[in-house]
Amino acid sequence: MLTRNIVLTLCALLCASLFLGCDDQKAPLVSAKNGFEIKLLSGESFDIRIEPSEARYNTLVLDQRGKKPVLFAFFTTICPECAKEIPHLIDLKERYGESVDLLGVLVENRSAEEVADFVAFHQINYPVIVGAGAFRLADAVGGVRLIPAIHIYDDSGAYVTHFVGPVPQEMLETRLNSLIKAN
Repeated sequence: MLTRNIVLTLCALLCASLFLGCDDQKAPLVSAKNGFEIKLLSGESFDIRIEPSEARYNTLVLDQRGKKPVLFAFFTTICPECAKEIPHLIDLKERYGESVDLLGVLVENRSAEEVADFVAFHQINYPVIVGAGAFRLADAVGGVRLIPAIHIYDDSGAYVTHFVGPVPQEMLETRLNSLIKAN
């Protein structure tokens, strides 16, 4: 009986910690240099720079990626809701092509082979960020606590909006269309 109560208490604490929302503090700077390296599953890498903002979310600058809106899709390989979202993201990548930088962000420790198998199985057509940079990015965008999560930034790197949980493709398209028209 005591063991059951301990297990139930631990489960309740775990569930409570997963559903704690973000507080109203500004996002922390992730390094003394205000930047870090991002590595893609493909082996490509680029730097991301954090510019502190008076707003709730920092500005993210991806100089090497070009000036275009950026959609970060945070996921894990074991999340069923993340897997359901992948076809919508694939379609968005096909429809918007190079006018939007759509990047998957794996916030899970997996080997490159496991991630490559996942990407191949789901036929993911957009770059996937892996490794320590993915976790630093999750912190830089204000702390990703629940997945799936999508964070959208405009072509200057300014925060636009974010979604937690499954998002209808139409909502993402509306946001992306308004950002592309603004260019």
